[in-house]
Amino acid sequence: MRTRFVLTSAVPAFMLLLAACNQQPAAEPSGGASLDTSEAAVVEDTPGDDATAAAAGSPAIKLDADALNERRDPERLLRFYTNALRAGDWASAARAWSLDAQMTPEKLAKEFGGDASPKIAVGKGDVEGAAGSLYYEAPLVIDFADGRPSRRGTIVLRRVNDVPGASEEQLNWRIERTSTLP
Repeated sequence: MRTRFVLTSAVPAFMLLLAACNQQPAAEPSGGASLDTSEAAVVEDTPGDDATAAAAGSPAIKLDADALNERRDPERLLRFYTNALRAGDWASAARAWSLDAQMTPEKLAKEFGGDASPKIAVGKGDVEGAAGSLYYEAPLVIDFADGRPSRRGTIVLRRVNDVPGASEEQLNWRIERTSTLP
């Protein structure tokens, strides 16, 4: 009787594994470094003529400024941030960071500026709660077209979890840290 129980409980697990084999591979970002194929890209960045035009002052890349007030979807803030970096809008990109991070437009220009916009890919992340806050951590790959080495790491967003007395800024998703910046 015991052998039969093990066999029947193993069948659903085998079916799940078999179903997983039929999954389509996730898209890989272009450039030298890539995210693991098991991670779906939240932001997959392949700057082309539109990014070059945006860097030259053309309105080709429109920033979703309402993302700075986002409380439900951390990926929306990440899209805003990566688009601001692509466009070379260092002031807007710095606004995506928490005040505690002390990120400035000058720091971002130093890290991401250059002759060509960086290619940025952000993988699907996870939300976790801790001590009255929500955290969103996702894998990040940055490729530079000007010969600088690619960077792989993580980016962490945080927001206060509707705690009474929290400011508007604390209630919105903001970048807290990334392992790709010194």
